[in-house]
Amino acid sequence: MSILFEPFLGDTFLARGPTNLGLYIFRQSDADRAVLIDSGGDEDAGRRILRECERLGVELSIVINTHSNADHCGGNAFLSRRSNCSIASTEMEAVFLKYPQLEPSFLSGSFPQKALRNKFLMAQPSQANCLLKPPCMLALDKEGKVQLSEGALASESLGAPTSKDMSSSEGAFGLQIISLPGHYFSMVGVMTPDKVFFVADSLAGVPILEKYGIFFLYDIEAELATLSMLESSEAEWFVPAHAEPTRDIKSLVDINRAKIFEIADVILAAMNVKEHDGEGVSLEDVMAAVFSHYDIALNANQYVLVGSTIRSYLSWLCDQGRLEYGFEHHRMIFRIKR
Repeated sequence: MSILFEPFLGDTFLARGPTNLGLYIFRQSDADRAVLIDSGGDEDAGRRILRECERLGVELSIVINTHSNADHCGGNAFLSRRSNCSIASTEMEAVFLKYPQLEPSFLSGSFPQKALRNKFLMAQPSQANCLLKPPCMLALDKEGKVQLSEGALASESLGAPTSKDMSSSEGAFGLQIISLPGHYFSMVGVMTPDKVFFVADSLAGVPILEKYGIFFLYDIEAELATLSMLESSEAEWFVPAHAEPTRDIKSLVDINRAKIFEIADVILAAMNVKEHDGEGVSLEDVMAAVFSHYDIALNANQYVLVGSTIRSYLSWLCDQGRLEYGFEHHRMIFRIKR
C-alpha cells in the first residue's frame, strides 16, 4: 500500500492510510531533519517511508512509536537499519518492541498458537534507544541529536502547549509527548509545534465501530480518563490513527464514550439472562453473548483481541462493584452484584 506524506499544517506532514502516520520536519541551517510518528505495519512500510523522506529531502532522525502494536511499529527494524535513526517509546512499550512475542502471549494468556504468531500481532523486533517519560518534550539539536526535556508540560494542561516549554537550538518548539493510557499499556500521543495532535488509538472512528462493534481496550477506567482529557485539550487538529483528522474531537469522544457504556450494558444484559436461569455466567458465556450481539466473525486474531477486551470490561465492572466473581463447578463465574 502506498505511503505519501502530504503537507498538513506548517511543518507537520500526514500520510493517510489504514494507520495514519505523521512526520514533523525541523528546518535547520545545515539540513532538514524529520521526526516520524509511528512507522506502519511492516518492512515494506519502512521502505516506502524512507523513499518519502528522500522525496521530501529530509533526513530521518527518530521514530516516535505511540505504542507497540504491530501496525504502529512494523517499519522500525528496517528504518533503524537503513537510516540509523533513533527509536523512541515509553519504557513498557519498549519491552514489547524488543520482544514482540509478548503481544500474542499476553492476548492469549499462554504460549500463542501458530495462528497468532503473525505480522498483524508481531512486528519485527526493534530496540528503543530513547525512552520517553511523559509528559515531556522532544526536539533536535543542531547536529540532529535528540533532546528530551522531562516534565515540561504543566500537569493541569496536558493538551495545551506553551511557548516557554522548550525550543530547539533553531528556535522551533519541540514535540509534546502526552500520556494516553487505556488502549494499550503506556500509549502516548504527540503534539507537534503546529498544534497537530496525533492521538494514536485513543479513540476509534465511526466506520470501525460500525464495522467491528467493539474496539480493543486494555484499561477501561484509564480509557475514560483519556477521553475526558482529550475533550478538554486544545489543538488545531486531532489525528486519530484510524479515523479522519478533525478540528473538533468532542463529538468523536462522545461516540467512543457511549460505545464503552453500551458494551458494558451488553455484558450486564447477558448476566441478567443467565441469572434468571439461576446460573452464574462464565467468561466463555459472556464472550459468546458479545460476539453474537455484534455479529463478530471469529478467527484466531479476533477471538483473542475481542476476548481480551471483554476480560478488561469484566475487570472494570468488578472494580466498580457492579459485578462480582466466584468459583462454581470448577469454573470462574460472574454475577451482578446485588
